[in-house]
Amino acid sequence: MDAAALVVVGRNSLLAREFVSRHADLVRRVLGHEQAAADAAYEGAGCVVNFAFAPALETQPYDAALDVDLRVAERAAALGLHYIMISSRRVYGADAQWNASESRPAPGMDAYGRNKACIEALLRERLGERLAVLRPGNVFAHEPLARRRRFGAFLQSQLIAQGRIRLSVDPLARRDLVPAEFFCAVLREVALRRVSGVFNLGSGRATRVGDAARWLIEGYGRGELECEPTQPSDEFQLDVTRLREGLGLACPEDAVERAMREIGRRLALGA
Repeated sequence: MDAAALVVVGRNSLLAREFVSRHADLVRRVLGHEQAAADAAYEGAGCVVNFAFAPALETQPYDAALDVDLRVAERAAALGLHYIMISSRRVYGADAQWNASESRPAPGMDAYGRNKACIEALLRERLGERLAVLRPGNVFAHEPLARRRRFGAFLQSQLIAQGRIRLSVDPLARRDLVPAEFFCAVLREVALRRVSGVFNLGSGRATRVGDAARWLIEGYGRGELECEPTQPSDEFQLDVTRLREGLGLACPEDAVERAMREIGRRLALGA
């Protein structure tokens, strides 16, 4: 077994693809969730991270039959592997979305958050100190796909298809946006160090969504920004003290702007 080797579950996940493309040296193999039940799939690895999640658990009550994390974690427990769960900032309550620390209660702000919190608890029972849980903010990457509901994809698909971005929230609304590059760098360190416990994975600051859209447009080289607020602002920022002081990891201050501009340039090139 190579203690540094990592098995990635969820080959169709954007973030899984981002991680594999950036840190292929660490990855032993990439699995679809349907392959995750076979012990042979983990041969030679010391750690597993799961990106797969049943869409039904985003909106309906918890159902163990749909829980990919639980299935993969049970294999990891049986094989003595370290496990990294990708959770969500939505495990915190609706009244704790600003500077929530890992010690805050995690009742979940919606069905998705409640299910993620439930899965965290189930995995702790099975894995104990061999579990690390990452609760990321709003991770974004190059993803110009209209069918995706994530913030970054929403901006990019509009800009390509319509030559403009129309925000449905107040442009001054602040959100903890996390470049995929930083998310992947943190995941790499957590895998290599075999740390345990819960870590918020935020950028350390909140970005106004109007600024993020403007940086994307400026990188693209053309386009307009329109605002028609019809949705709640959903402002949030994570407390990343544990990530910064415990692991020595911090997102560069200008990372969100640089990433948005670079994505805009890639969109303009059709890359």
